[in-house]
Amino acid sequence: MGLDFRRLDDTGADAILDDLSSRQHLTPHTSLEMALNASQQKLGFCPNAGEEAVGWLRFDRQRAIGRLKRGEIIQLARSIHRFWEQGTARNLHTL
Repeated sequence: MGLDFRRLDDTGADAILDDLSSRQHLTPHTSLEMALNASQQKLGFCPNAGEEAVGWLRFDRQRAIGRLKRGEIIQLARSIHRFWEQGTARNLHTL
């Protein structure tokens, strides 16, 4: 599986935030885990970045996305993007 560096540039924290916010409002009873999986499929961010962000923030993956506060969604989106950038940078050094 090749790295998609262009996608990282195109998909910033704001795009992740917009997608998660939409999911929060349109399907509030969906688990955070399912919402992240759908968002990852749509936007193409690294699934490991999502897992790291959820773990780092200590969010319950089974919690309904609609139960998260706006600030938590913002933290999650920024954390996903940051972990994605860090993972991409690590992979660049190993090429």
